[in-house]
Amino acid sequence: MDSKIEDAGVLATPNDADYVQKDADGIDVVDKSQQEGMSIPMMFLVCCPKMAMNMAWAAQWAALGPLLQVLLSYSSVQGVQIVGPTSGLLVAPFIGVLSDTTTSKYGRRKPWLFWGCITSIMCWAVMMNATDIGNSLGDTPDDRTWTTVFVVFCYVWMDITCNLTQVPVVLLIADLAGNRQVTAASIGQGWSIAGSLVVSGYISFFGPAHQSIKPFMGMLMGIMFVCCMSVCWFVKEEQYIPAVKPDTKQQLKDAFSALWVGFKKLPKVLAIYCLIFLLLQYGYTAYNGAKGQFFGIRVKDGIATGADTCGTAGNPACTDRQKAYNDGVRLAGGVTDTIFNLVGWAYLAIMPFLVRKIGAKWVIVIGCFPQVLLIIMAFCKVIAIDMIIVILTSISQQTIFALQLPMIVFQIGLSADNNLGMYAGAFNSANCAGQFLNFALATQLVKTSMTFALPVLIGGILSTFAFLIAIFFLKLDMKTM
Repeated sequence: MDSKIEDAGVLATPNDADYVQKDADGIDVVDKSQQEGMSIPMMFLVCCPKMAMNMAWAAQWAALGPLLQVLLSYSSVQGVQIVGPTSGLLVAPFIGVLSDTTTSKYGRRKPWLFWGCITSIMCWAVMMNATDIGNSLGDTPDDRTWTTVFVVFCYVWMDITCNLTQVPVVLLIADLAGNRQVTAASIGQGWSIAGSLVVSGYISFFGPAHQSIKPFMGMLMGIMFVCCMSVCWFVKEEQYIPAVKPDTKQQLKDAFSALWVGFKKLPKVLAIYCLIFLLLQYGYTAYNGAKGQFFGIRVKDGIATGADTCGTAGNPACTDRQKAYNDGVRLAGGVTDTIFNLVGWAYLAIMPFLVRKIGAKWVIVIGCFPQVLLIIMAFCKVIAIDMIIVILTSISQQTIFALQLPMIVFQIGLSADNNLGMYAGAFNSANCAGQFLNFALATQLVKTSMTFALPVLIGGILSTFAFLIAIFFLKLDMKTM
């Protein structure tokens, strides 16, 4: 069994064929975007770290968001959550550029994947013991200052290390996919959904994750280690050997300027797609960043204070409103997320076929529409209708993420010096910018009488703008698998 995997791993990096073209300086370069990429089984192996990555992000929304809500005020939670997109905005393009120029014998992407995995696991080891650490430092049920400090610290740490891990994963997939970028991206998104399903399944069976943080984080650490180390061990990546030895200071300068340069150099089509991406991510984060609070507080009229400890030893029984809050968190992160992810899986299975038949432009247009329905959800307290709308937004999210790297490769090709990491970092920054804008505004929006419904309404309106931009301004004829 091991020998078969190793043999497959040796073939993971496609060999250079006859796809030699001239770059702007007249130099021969190999564009691997027209070559046949890795096999389907190898795609499943290379993409598997995306399962762990999406588990990490899902854990942040489903477990740490409600935990922060227990420890902090509404506006303070939104303030802390701004750190996530801020770190992604800065870290992703920085790591992308450094990854492009890494000359390690292990390859350009795997060293970053390895250390991102290790530092993430270290973070979660501290996170799962934050309450015990706080209690040992003198926390009481009425004053949980130290627990709050460690949870917030680990929340920031997790944001940085998860971005450190996420960027090389998507770049490695693109490097090896060849002319099957959409197929590889769909498989990657499928793994992402599997990660979300593990989180939502855990919540469905064991209740809100913030009530059993140790086993939840332990599971997350194990899956992260197995997925990332499998790729580091079995997948063989070519060493990058630049024509001219890079200057370290210049590399760092380029990395720090990557955010601005990446956006500045985006081709027009990618710039428009980047704007659509930003608007849709604002719209989705408006719900997803506070989904437990939306269902628990807005829809079910619950209360978060003490909801994580009520009913346990030494604490009073849960009140009806505390039960309502926990039920809302369970509903949002459990059954709703599970169906959301199953619908996403089904959609990803047919997305390469749809791109080939009607083109990427119209797949994107169709994908934008479900998030327009968030406008309705903001005013609706009927649980079934709210669940249906949330589930349909899975189509929007799977589309916008799965087509990100294929769109970039379709526009710039797949040569060794095409700055793929910089462009991918720019898109990740667009994602984070959408989240950043949401959290920055949500700190004030949740203080209104509509509480968590007003950010959802604004998210639906901006998603409508994305829908219209995709129809009238996105000029694209991409029908590749």
